[in-house]
Amino acid sequence: MEDDKVARFIDTRDEQVLEDCTKAQLQSIADHFGIKLRSSKVGERRLEILAQLRARDEALGEERPQTPASVGEHLSIGGSSRGSSGSRCSVKLEILKLQLEAQLRKEEREQETQLRREERGAEAQLKREEREAQLHKEEREAQLRKEEREAQL
Repeated sequence: MEDDKVARFIDTRDEQVLEDCTKAQLQSIADHFGIKLRSSKVGERRLEILAQLRARDEALGEERPQTPASVGEHLSIGGSSRGSSGSRCSVKLEILKLQLEAQLRKEEREQETQLRREERGAEAQLKREEREAQLHKEEREAQLRKEEREAQL
């Protein structure tokens, strides 16, 4: 039964499935996605998984079904109302941090892509100019040979 929930979440990324997962199942899900969980609390682990998957999807530019703006709307911290507001704030901050990191990585990739595009354009322009200079040189040399032949005649 445990593996069914893990497999179902991996396939669907349904938050309700995640809500019903145990700590061991959450660890299995995290391992599957290569997520390193920092928290030992079940509720915070759920939030970490969602935040990191969302950040990864944003970084990859993938479209996933949108989850609520506040991840905590459907997920309870610690599985009950025991979660402190400080704990919730730290989780929200962690989510924001992950989202910002994903956005920064995306912007860096876009800048690198733009730089490579500009470099290729500059290289192409340089090659065109070199070809034009070579053609001009060859035309000039041909003209000089022609003038030499005419002068000899």
